[in-house]
Amino acid sequence: MERDVLTEQRTNIKFLVKLGKNGQEILQMLEMVYGESAMKRRTVYKWVDRFKEGRESAQESYKNQDHAHRFFRYSWSCSS
Repeated sequence: MERDVLTEQRTNIKFLVKLGKNGQEILQMLEMVYGESAMKRRTVYKWVDRFKEGRESAQESYKNQDHAHRFFRYSWSCSS
């Protein structure tokens, strides 16, 4: 799924959490708007929990990807 669409959905989740909507309501709304491109249930609930806990950023943290990228780069340089 395209990163911009995911960020848009996370932003919508944040807004709907602030309006007091629960995970099921939010999931249904996302499915109405995005159809098959909507986030999966588990991902929606993960973000609902994050925003309820006070998270403000709708951006995904890419720490694990950065680590994997560095490891790949290191492995590639050792094999050359």
